[in-house]
Amino acid sequence: MTGPSTVEVPSFSGYSGATLHLAIDPAEHQRRQAAGIGPVTGHGFGGLDHLMALPAGLPVPVSSLTEEQQKYVRRAPAAIVTVEDGQVTRHAIRPCRVVLATVESPSASKMALEAAGRFAPFCPRRVVIRRLPHRKHFNYLHDYDFYGVGVTLQHSDGSTEPVLDPRPWRPARHTPAGWWFVERAYAAHIEHASLMPTTTLGA
Repeated sequence: MTGPSTVEVPSFSGYSGATLHLAIDPAEHQRRQAAGIGPVTGHGFGGLDHLMALPAGLPVPVSSLTEEQQKYVRRAPAAIVTVEDGQVTRHAIRPCRVVLATVESPSASKMALEAAGRFAPFCPRRVVIRRLPHRKHFNYLHDYDFYGVGVTLQHSDGSTEPVLDPRPWRPARHTPAGWWFVERAYAAHIEHASLMPTTTLGA
């Protein structure tokens, strides 16, 4: 599920305790870097809710927006939306996709399962353990299987062995909260790679 096309970053405050594996959208990343903007989180869920009301790359009449949406698009930086001739066009899209959240734990414990469970609304989950449970406690893995959390055994030499595959993740619907999570993950990538622009403009 992870590979050369993904980058690994530590998860952020509020969702700490995991490594996030991101597939960066190179075009959107380069566009934001060229425009001098980073993650679009300046107005939290509200700003992203307004953005989600607009199709990406297609102009719509400003007059068709609510009063709050009109206020937002008129304030937002041009790299996020532009308003011209009574039309507004959204340029910002999700800068990456979170393909996996990995939690490390000595064993397949209930605590590790709960830690992985926090990421259930956003991406597939996996717990990397260093020892398998004793055979008489192997039913612990039934809970992991039930909740769709993968389990990988890491041996002392560093090699890994899949025990349970994580269940493929499909969003029930796209939400501002889901986009916000992606933007926060992207912020972690920017910070981790020391690429954060000097001036970060949020939506």
